[in-house]
Formats: sequence, structure tokens, C-alpha cells
Amino acid sequence: MESLRLDGVEKKYPGFTLRASFEVGHGARAAVSGRSGSGKTTLLRIIAGLERFDGAGDFGRIMIGGDDVTRMPPEKRGIGYVFQDQALFPSMSVLDNAAFGLRMRGMGREERESLVMPWLEKTALAGQARGGVEKLSGGERQRLAFVRALVWKPRVILLDEPFSALDAGLRAAMRAELVSLHLLWPVPLLIVTHDVEDVEAVATARVPFSEDAARGVRCFG
Repeated sequence: MESLRLDGVEKKYPGFTLRASFEVGHGARAAVSGRSGSGKTTLLRIIAGLERFDGAGDFGRIMIGGDDVTRMPPEKRGIGYVFQDQALFPSMSVLDNAAFGLRMRGMGREERESLVMPWLEKTALAGQARGGVEKLSGGERQRLAFVRALVWKPRVILLDEPFSALDAGLRAAMRAELVSLHLLWPVPLLIVTHDVEDVEAVATARVPFSEDAARGVRCFG
């Protein structure tokens, strides 16, 4: 069973220092909420390996299960990432977008399709599998982004403001969809958001955020 743990993580930026110490257990959905510009997305990027973390002002460890992934490249960490803008590929079909992570891991087309199609059926996207993503609605694009992050069975799932571009009515449906899909692959999930309704509907735990403006320190956990 997987867990995500940040042990004394600290990174210095011009003007502020980010600190994080917390754990997300197997099956948990933890939420980080805070004002815009507080460092929420930066925190996700550090965990995912998308933010450089080997400088003189960088300290602490990022653990997934029993593995120290602090210095691992992003592709070795086993993290499924849902970006704020979804980052779907317009030149690929719905099926190929969903299967992208499997393809990057060397899986053949036939096997990829056999794994992806059940997920597309669960999210009512199977009928559009061969079509382009430009024909999808906002909610359908969001479901596809969820599927792409989950289908290859990552060790951890990170989501950056996944509902921010959706209208209020659709957000409620997508929150429920995310919870339902996560139950199918219940690894540690960490979502960052500025919306308290996201936290209340999705999260089983919260990561506290505090700020010492005088010292320029922003703390998660």
C-alpha cells in the first residue's frame, strides 16, 4: 500500500521560503487550500519532480511508499498529474490521449486499448474514443484528464485546481466523478484548490497552510 510523505521539505525562492511536512495515506484524498500565489502549485511541482530541487537552499525528503524519490526524474516517480489546463493533446484521439502514459511506458497498442476502453466506458467517453478532443465538452475533457492520470495505475495522484475552469453546476458533477474514479484506484491523492467546496466534496483530509509574512515563510502541514 502506497503513501506520500514529505519530511522537512524546504525550498528557498526570491522573496519567500516554502516548507512542507505532511503525509497522505493509501486511499486518502488530501486537499491543500490557500490564497492565489501561496505556493500550492509549486508544492505539487516539487513533489512531481517538475521543479528543480537540488540547490543550496533545498532540504528534506519526498517519500512514496518506502522509496525516496527526492532526486528521481519525474518519469520514475510513478505520479499521475492532472494539470489545471488539462494538457490534452489536440492532435491525438480521445483514446490515444487516455493511453498516453501507457504508451510512454512501452505498452503495445492492442494492450493499451484493452486497458483504456473500460475506463472510457466508466466515464461515458467510449463512444468518442476514436474522435478528437476538440469535440469534447468541458466536463468530458475533465473526465478524460482524470482517466489519463489513473489508467496506468500510478503510485500517487496530484491535481492542480482541476475544477477551476468549469461552471458551478458542472463542478459538482466532476467532484463526484473524481471521488468515484479514485475509489477504483485508491492511491494517495493530493488536490490543490482555492475553493472550499472542492475541499468539502472531495477531501478526506486537509493539509494546513500557514504563512509568516514577516519572515517570508509559507508552510504546508
